Amino acid sequence: MKKIITVSLLLLYSSLALANGPRVTTLELDQKAPFAGTLMSPSAVSQIIAETEMARNECKLRESFVQEREKTKCDLTVSNVQASLNALDGKHNSIMDIKNSEIERLSKIALDRPGKYNHWWFGGGVVIGIVTSIAIFYASVEVASAK
Repeated sequence: MKKIITVSLLLLYSSLALANGPRVTTLELDQKAPFAGTLMSPSAVSQIIAETEMARNECKLRESFVQEREKTKCDLTVSNVQASLNALDGKHNSIMDIKNSEIERLSKIALDRPGKYNHWWFGGGVVIGIVTSIAIFYASVEVASAK
């Protein structure tokens, strides 16, 4: 386990090792290092791993929080648009009901009244026709007698 931790940390955090290519070795007490580099104790390696895990978990939590917040905003926007659509649909239906009832009311009025005044229109037309004929006849007699 210590070897895996040492190897992963040396690969991730050693800029010298990355510059020259990755080189990893495990040392025992009083053993000489085969290359120049950074030596860390197991507790330092554990601390770096713990900090890395904590940073990763914190990043995941932030990502989850932002994702949930944006989803909630999106849901709120969709709900607002749906409520607006429902209100407009209700308004449209009310206007259409009023329009249709007005059309029915005016149609009843138009269909109920045409027969009631027909005899007056006929009588008025006859009287106006007779008066117009007499006026034309009188005007032509006056014109003829004036010559």
